[in-house]
Amino acid sequence: MRFAEAGFNVVATARKMETLRDLAQLNEKYSGEIRAAQCDVTSEESRLTVVRFARETFGSIDILINNAGFGLFGPIELLALDSARHQLEVNVFGPMRLAQLVIPGMRTNGWGRIINVSSLAGRMYVPMGGWYSASKYAMEALTDALRLELSPFGIHTVSIMPGPVETGFVSNIQTPVRDAKDIPDVYRRIGNTLRARNDGHRHGTVSADRVAEVVFRAATTKKPKTRYPITTQDRMSLCMKKLFSDRAWDKLLVSFYKLGDAIQPRKENHTA
Repeated sequence: MRFAEAGFNVVATARKMETLRDLAQLNEKYSGEIRAAQCDVTSEESRLTVVRFARETFGSIDILINNAGFGLFGPIELLALDSARHQLEVNVFGPMRLAQLVIPGMRTNGWGRIINVSSLAGRMYVPMGGWYSASKYAMEALTDALRLELSPFGIHTVSIMPGPVETGFVSNIQTPVRDAKDIPDVYRRIGNTLRARNDGHRHGTVSADRVAEVVFRAATTKKPKTRYPITTQDRMSLCMKKLFSDRAWDKLLVSFYKLGDAIQPRKENHTA
């Protein structure tokens, strides 16, 4: 707990309290106090409760770190809209509602930091990850808009953009149509290739501690950057994306993920 070590009081939240069961033992190690609280970011009651708890416990909320999120992967054609809505509720609407709840206090104090943990997927799309990328693209846009809106009040809004991180994210990825019997063979092949590619590139993951250090720096430096890619590789990937046209980037992804040639149309007359 980098913040508690530096003397900050911390309210650590999770959807499942058992995730936080060992936090109480850390209070003896750090100068800052750590309190655990349950929070389901998709529940308004839960959001209101945790914000009230933080204020009653420590008096004010000066730094908000929005780290909730999960990955929904599969063909856009086949993923149910209810699943897509849940993706956006967790990755976008929940964090933004928490921001709405803490901003008035930050405005009153004339200082605050809102740290949104986004992703490289907020600037780079991949097949089968359309809804996940959509949620992260949205977080990037909202973070940029908030940065402008809140700057007159001394509140900085920052985006953290990690690539693969050594956390439980991968094990929590949802692929609801993966085992569907009627899924087209092309979709199934693309999904298998994506999993194989991701498994083969896990050596590029960074530790959660490294990401936490970047979050701490963004929250405490006098003039934070607008966004923080974590590794040199992450920064290079974003630079490459800027240099490529959309078609050129598509070709790169087709080659990297071995998507194969386009299927030839079965008829010449098409209806629009």
